[in-house]
Amino acid sequence: MGLTGLVAIAGAVKSAAKRKLHVSSRPITSLIFVSTVSPGIDRNDFLAIMTVAQRNSERFGITGLLVRNGFNFMQCIEGDRAAVNDRLYRIGQDDRHSGMTILNHRETNIRQFSQLYMGGRFLSVQQDSAPTDLSDILSGDTVSDVARTMFQSFNSLGNRPAR
Repeated sequence: MGLTGLVAIAGAVKSAAKRKLHVSSRPITSLIFVSTVSPGIDRNDFLAIMTVAQRNSERFGITGLLVRNGFNFMQCIEGDRAAVNDRLYRIGQDDRHSGMTILNHRETNIRQFSQLYMGGRFLSVQQDSAPTDLSDILSGDTVSDVARTMFQSFNSLGNRPAR
């Protein structure tokens, strides 16, 4: 078998693995929550949070999206119920935010963010290219209308300068 054949097989295996994450025979727990960012949390802190979140998400089979709009965090975490509950507890213990409130909870067989072990976007009042990138993520076929509307609304709240 030549190199082209091996590349095709590797692509098929990778594609099958992604489909496995996308549709599950076991229920997927999906939670969306918001919290208030602690004062002084900047882009570097957010990147540190994302580094740990991505490592832990891959380790525990969690997918999702974390966004900071300048004032708050909004996060969707999805995966096996026990893993989601464990991660939610750990996230709640983090002192870089407070007032965690669950906005949406659902059980499904389809992951909304199957391509993202934990995607993250740091949105600030001085908007850069991130909103377009966020729109691209939210335009996926598997993203529910509820999640799409919540994240778009959340993003627009960060677009208003403080008075």
